[in-house]
Amino acid sequence: MNTSLFGFETIYGANGERATPYLTRLWIGRLRLHIFHRGDADPDPHDHPWDFWTFPLVPYVEEVVTENRLNPGSFLRRRQVVRALRFHHRPASHTHRVIGRFDGWWRGYEGMIYPSPYPSIEPLHDFDEPQTDDGRIVTLVWRGKGERSWGLLKERKDRWCWMPWKEYVFGGGKHAPCAPVDAADAGAVVAFVAKKRKRDKAATAGGR
Repeated sequence: MNTSLFGFETIYGANGERATPYLTRLWIGRLRLHIFHRGDADPDPHDHPWDFWTFPLVPYVEEVVTENRLNPGSFLRRRQVVRALRFHHRPASHTHRVIGRFDGWWRGYEGMIYPSPYPSIEPLHDFDEPQTDDGRIVTLVWRGKGERSWGLLKERKDRWCWMPWKEYVFGGGKHAPCAPVDAADAGAVVAFVAKKRKRDKAATAGGR
């Protein structure tokens, strides 16, 4: 991870057949400007190396993954709109995918498309999906002091497993199954979640 006091870089990532600009970031200390040129192309959500505050200049859609308390060892996916021009706190354990810039429309029952009910941007029904366009997402970020290992949470053949980002990106982990079975069963995932919670609490306590 880059530890310089200030800097500028554009991160490229595979998007289909070719590499395209994914994220441009500028930073001075812990203050950052993030410009997403597109959403996350990877199918799997990621957590973070530190907790942070984000202040989006435009609304965007993220897919959030949370524990399924009715089925330990599994997780639930849900898309939500992150509102613009307000602060949002995210712990390091916040596991998500950035989908794209919110275009103000929702897809509802049987594919019906409707605009956000003004002045709210809430959907008419809980399970309606926010729609996106190809616009850039710009957000200000204040990162926490704590730093920890981060990675991606995968679901392969109804099994969930967490993988460090370097192994996922460079070690073939993206396409690998959640194996061996004894390392990817529900008990192992539950143990991972408990350990991650403990690390997050320690990082948050040290970063504030």
